[in-house]
Amino acid sequence: MRSVANAGPADFDAIVIGAGINGLVCATLLAQAKRRVVIIEARDRPGGVCMTAEVIDGFRASSFAHLTGPFDAGIAKALKLQKFGLTWSETAMPTIALSPDARHLMLGRDVRTTSQTIGLHSPADAQAWSNFDQRMAKTTKVLARWMRMPPGAARPQAKGRRGFFAGAPSANGEGLDRATAMLLDLSIADFLDQYFESPALKGALALDAVLGSGLGPRSPGTAFTYAMRRALDDGTGDGFAHPQGGLGAFAVALMKGAEAAGVRTRMKARVKRILFENSRAIGVELEGGEIVYAPAVVSSLDPKMTLLSLGGPRHLPFGLKRRLKGLHVEGVTAKVNLALKGLPAFKGLQREDLRGRIIVCPSVDYLDRAFAAAGQGTFSPEPAMEITIPTLHDSLLAPINEHVLSAHVLYAPYKLAAASWDQAKNDLVQRVIAVLQNYAPDLSSRILAGDVFSPPDIEKISGATGGHWHGGDLTLDRLGPLRPAAGVARYETPVPGLYLCGSGTHPCGGVTGINGRNAAEAVLANISSTVHAP
Repeated sequence: MRSVANAGPADFDAIVIGAGINGLVCATLLAQAKRRVVIIEARDRPGGVCMTAEVIDGFRASSFAHLTGPFDAGIAKALKLQKFGLTWSETAMPTIALSPDARHLMLGRDVRTTSQTIGLHSPADAQAWSNFDQRMAKTTKVLARWMRMPPGAARPQAKGRRGFFAGAPSANGEGLDRATAMLLDLSIADFLDQYFESPALKGALALDAVLGSGLGPRSPGTAFTYAMRRALDDGTGDGFAHPQGGLGAFAVALMKGAEAAGVRTRMKARVKRILFENSRAIGVELEGGEIVYAPAVVSSLDPKMTLLSLGGPRHLPFGLKRRLKGLHVEGVTAKVNLALKGLPAFKGLQREDLRGRIIVCPSVDYLDRAFAAAGQGTFSPEPAMEITIPTLHDSLLAPINEHVLSAHVLYAPYKLAAASWDQAKNDLVQRVIAVLQNYAPDLSSRILAGDVFSPPDIEKISGATGGHWHGGDLTLDRLGPLRPAAGVARYETPVPGLYLCGSGTHPCGGVTGINGRNAAEAVLANISSTVHAP
């Protein structure tokens, strides 16, 4: 053990706090560039919100996140995850938006199928779909570049770039075009009203604009967050995908890749505080008193936790501290996992149809009612949901011919007005089951067991403050060069040597790896170019 008073030479070139997806990506890319890196993780497993666990004996599910984000194709190529055991059980997953009358919408398979199912609700909307899809394709091409680069300027150029960084684009990050910028002021409800009349179609599209966020479908800027969601899929190839073995297997493959690149891993080691000398970060102190030194400290924790709790707020400008205190990090999405004896029969759908994402959100008003209920400290009797049944393509998660159902439930407030979450969980499960039985009447007879994770549970188990997917809401004053706040938008902080790489940074949360990659570039642009053997 070393003391602050006797710092001596650095133990590593970089310390990464937290073995979440972005922390692992950042650490691996730094190690590939021949930097000495250690990851320090408080829990006994990697992945953050990406974990696989048993519902009951023999039935396993992705506990929180259940699909990759889509994961950035360039990062996936650089990390060579297949070499470390990663396989996909399903890729390019389409979306099936359930309709109570079984006129289900099939979105994302091909334009013809999509238009045909839309036409069951509105022939006019089927005609309008092509124009809408082309408009969004143009918008997302512009937005995809903006989302993948640090906001507001060229990517930092690090001396001695190697591997992945050697081919990174150097063109400056131009601003958004007029058509894209117009979306900043629009709610997703108002935007969709410009194109469509069908409540079912508008509800399905609106859910993607707010999933994981504390915003409602009529909140300004949600048209832009819808475009952001689509832009993540631009050029990835795999789209929304499910790793064989669940999201925990994805995290394990990332961890193996990090260790193979030379990253040292310290599990069950909690950072007590970040250390400073002459107003710059020089390392961390662990609970128990151990000191680890490095000229770069990169945190994958949320900005509030990093800068106000661990990072020594006395080193920050007053205005930045005020902006950080104003960050809303209370999650509004719960997770329900069900172990099922056999596959429920969904009205109007074949077994093959159920392999994709399944959406329950029959109208914008339906979604808005759920949002309003959360504002009152409760959840709607008819919650909106994103569902997967991964056992249709992943045999590792349940016995043969048995299944698990995984549901993200909107909106589930972090704080309930009239009860504790321990008291309310059974009520939430019963509401989820009641809604799903409108589409799969035999569901309740097939349930063997279930588990529920409220936002406080997600916070406690995964380490994500507030249980928030994005480390803070995607409001207009928290996007791009303002994310998470002015002065810390490019992964660097006002404190030399201290960086952010978590979901609270640009562009947003989700299992994409973009935040970790961009943070690694920022670190390499600043730390010594001296090359070390791993």
